[in-house]
Amino acid sequence: MNAIDRAMSYLNVRARSCKEIERYLTDKGYEENEIKEAVQQLLEYKYLDDANFARIYIQYGFDKGRGSVRIKQELLSKGVADDVIEDAFYQLEDEGEIPDQFQLALKIGRDVVRDVDVSSLDYREKKKLEAKVGRRLASRGFSTDIVYRVIKEVCL
Repeated sequence: MNAIDRAMSYLNVRARSCKEIERYLTDKGYEENEIKEAVQQLLEYKYLDDANFARIYIQYGFDKGRGSVRIKQELLSKGVADDVIEDAFYQLEDEGEIPDQFQLALKIGRDVVRDVDVSSLDYREKKKLEAKVGRRLASRGFSTDIVYRVIKEVCL
């Protein structure tokens, strides 16, 4: 199978970044010139577009309840350039497609403490609960500022 066909079958599963395609083809043993040619063809045919990929991935991340910090880290790990990521966030924000990070985090925080009567907890138990909420939100990629605001809202 040639590099372009292999890349196309890889793209059939889901959208990918240019760097993901390059890594995949490298792992499959293709030569550098074959990889560059395949990526170039995919760019010309509009099958690869890191800006569009970033926009789609950002929306997907928010739909999954992830914070912007985590989404940015994931996109960087997929080889999308920092400026492309920032542009995608700005475009989505201008279009009103970025959910309120605090409200998203608050919903997750409330889910964590849903079955807990916070007012009946002693100091140690309350600190454990705060830590649990904080870990959950931090692992989802919310900023420290938002994590502390949510803890204050749901644990006090």
